[in-house]
Amino acid sequence: MTASPATAPTSCGDRLDVLDALRGFALFGIFLANIRFFSGWEFLGEEQRAELSPTLHAWADFLNLAVIDGKFYTLFSFLFGLGFALQLQRLTERGAAATRIYLRRTTILLVIGFIHMFLIWLGDILLPYALLGFVLLAIRNWTDRSLLIAAGIAFLVPIVGYAMFWCLGVDQSLGLYSVAYSIMTPGAQNPIVDLQLTHWGDRLQTSVGGGVLRIGYLFDTWRWPKLFAIMVLGLWAGRRLMRGQLLDDTRLLVAVLVVGGVCGIVAGPILAGLGGIGFQRPYSIDGFYAVIAYTFAVIPLGLAYAAGFLLLWRVASSVLEVFAAPGRMALSNYLAQTLIALTVFYGIGFGQAGQWPIERLLLFVVGVYAVQVVVSHFWLKVFRYGPMEWLWRALTYGSIPPLRRMKQ
Repeated sequence: MTASPATAPTSCGDRLDVLDALRGFALFGIFLANIRFFSGWEFLGEEQRAELSPTLHAWADFLNLAVIDGKFYTLFSFLFGLGFALQLQRLTERGAAATRIYLRRTTILLVIGFIHMFLIWLGDILLPYALLGFVLLAIRNWTDRSLLIAAGIAFLVPIVGYAMFWCLGVDQSLGLYSVAYSIMTPGAQNPIVDLQLTHWGDRLQTSVGGGVLRIGYLFDTWRWPKLFAIMVLGLWAGRRLMRGQLLDDTRLLVAVLVVGGVCGIVAGPILAGLGGIGFQRPYSIDGFYAVIAYTFAVIPLGLAYAAGFLLLWRVASSVLEVFAAPGRMALSNYLAQTLIALTVFYGIGFGQAGQWPIERLLLFVVGVYAVQVVVSHFWLKVFRYGPMEWLWRALTYGSIPPLRRMKQ
């Protein structure tokens, strides 16, 4: 069974290499941020970190908050919104039932994200992306001006929301942390104990509770309005891209790079000095300042990374295109990173959580990603899509798209 031309998936030839490369770059940064949680480093005390990495732990933690944490989910979210604009436009041009196909595609991503978050790893980003993908569909006809206004309002919501919830004494997780802890295996509320579970039944029970915890964390840290703001900006950028007003707009890219860079340089160290926005952090004036610092450090700097990458692509595309292959199969590589990390660090695998110094963890990230670059490159020489991308397309279009490339 094959898809009709009107509903056929977009071919790889329709892609922009620079966007694939930017997605691949974001994928590396996501793994760099996530390894602290996969490995248990994020849950170690100051003395334990100092014992494992006497000279580098403080600098590594500072730099993580200043230049890594949150910046790459910003990139991923931005590209999701931009990709939404491209997908809908291409489907509409082909005469397909664009809305129906998009809804099916997003629903399948939601299911993948649900399985990933509640059965495998609580740090999933696919489920919130899919949920907000439905919101993007609802606002797809908004004007460019309306999109920018909505993004600006959503950008400031965490600051106003934190102050309001503090005054009213509202639990920022909306009670979901308590629900999560009631589900988890006794003792697994300690994150290190959670990672060290060796029984598959306990692991599954705690994973379900961890998924609820993750949803609570998205509320606790005001991640929802942040993601919405970034995706809306991506939708706006996608429109400009289709009009030919993005990649060649040097003035816009330089402005985003400069303004975002300055915000990051000023607010990033402040955020690091305040210890980030934390997890289940009690209301305090420092917590309020941290929310403000996070708002002006993370999203602007993440967008500055994107602008800098696009500008650098003009003179160094031959170097940066190394990120393109893993970016074309980002879903497969993202899920593979989870499986690799769980195998190495979790109790159901080799149980290395909490035992590696930070420098070894960074080398591990570089090594795994380098392997993914090589594997992705050779995979795409033989196949059209990554394995998960192929499955996603097959389920979306109700047909089996050709996987292998035609021999020349």
